[in-house]
Amino acid sequence: MDYSARIAKIEESKTLAVSKKADKLTADGEDIVSFGAGEPDFPTPEFIKKAAVEAMDKGYTGYTSVSGLPELKESAVNYFADNYSYEYSTDEVIVCNGGKQVLFNALSAIVEPEDEILIPKPYWVSYPEIVKLAGGKPRFIETKVENKYKLTAAELKAAITAQTKAVIINSPSNPDGHFYSKSELRQLIEIIAAEDIFIISDEIYDKLLYDGRDFSSMIELFPELKEKILVVNGMSKSYSMTGWRVGLGFASSEWIAKMTKIQSHTTSNVNTIAQYASAKALASPELKKIVKDRCQIYQERRDLTAKLLADIAGLKTITPAGAFYFFIDISELISKKIEGQEIEDSLSFTDLLLEYNKVAVVPGIAFGMDNFIRISFALSKEKIREGISRIADFAARLEA
Repeated sequence: MDYSARIAKIEESKTLAVSKKADKLTADGEDIVSFGAGEPDFPTPEFIKKAAVEAMDKGYTGYTSVSGLPELKESAVNYFADNYSYEYSTDEVIVCNGGKQVLFNALSAIVEPEDEILIPKPYWVSYPEIVKLAGGKPRFIETKVENKYKLTAAELKAAITAQTKAVIINSPSNPDGHFYSKSELRQLIEIIAAEDIFIISDEIYDKLLYDGRDFSSMIELFPELKEKILVVNGMSKSYSMTGWRVGLGFASSEWIAKMTKIQSHTTSNVNTIAQYASAKALASPELKKIVKDRCQIYQERRDLTAKLLADIAGLKTITPAGAFYFFIDISELISKKIEGQEIEDSLSFTDLLLEYNKVAVVPGIAFGMDNFIRISFALSKEKIREGISRIADFAARLEA
């Protein structure tokens, strides 16, 4: 018997693979510094955990409607309106099992065979695979370092074909933390507005911006394009709730209805207790201060990381504007050797760094750009110092 050829084309998440390898070595007694996981190191705020207990005490343990607990949908649209001056209705929001399911449902609702989804490089590791799972074809757009790897209007226009169904924009970005200003978004939207294509705006890191930058949602800038725009958000990154698996999708009621139909035959509703706690979180005045304080800590860690990396010969970085990652150019170290073993690409770099210096990072090929690595600075300053010191030692040991 043969398994699905379609699924055979899907690649395992390299970010999860790195974390799995690092966790196994740690369990075996190795002293590993892991920069791999895209996950906050802060705990879920206490008042949110108490809300989960309250949900159980009040009997919120049964099914909810497929598209989400009414209280959470109401809190979500109110929170969005308060932050981004755009008012969705509750039939224009869906609660999914994390941002991944939002993306899968959204793409499954619009993609036909042979449809192409435009994805700028570098990209989050799961975008291409989710496109394939939904039955579409990922089509990648090269970006340039001089533009901080942000997609330009000219690059977008040149990439659109008769097969283009949608474009994915991620700001702030994983893996490199780039951020689109209002003027940059307007230039992209002017191109998209003239075409019969959808926009998927992944805004999961919207609250993690540095140096006083202000975030604008895609829909806030272009409300007249509501039928074309889907906004992806959720509780994981900004609110330290990765394991709760609460993703939020905002779009036209028609798009949301189709996504709900898909979800009704796959996962049904998201965990009811997690939904209840998320509703309390988004409605709480405590949340804004907690996120602001944690964002300041992230910025301090970012600045420390940038300073330490700048002292390592052979590495090139762009200081991220948001999220919690550095995407590091290691091309000057390619072809060098350590104890006779050659660094051929980002995969061999990460394997050798883990073997010799016990540091876990994610290879750039996972994000569509080899000769790069991604590190997360969602770690304590002590771990950042220790980990980058080990990377510096590794780089210094390399020979031509």
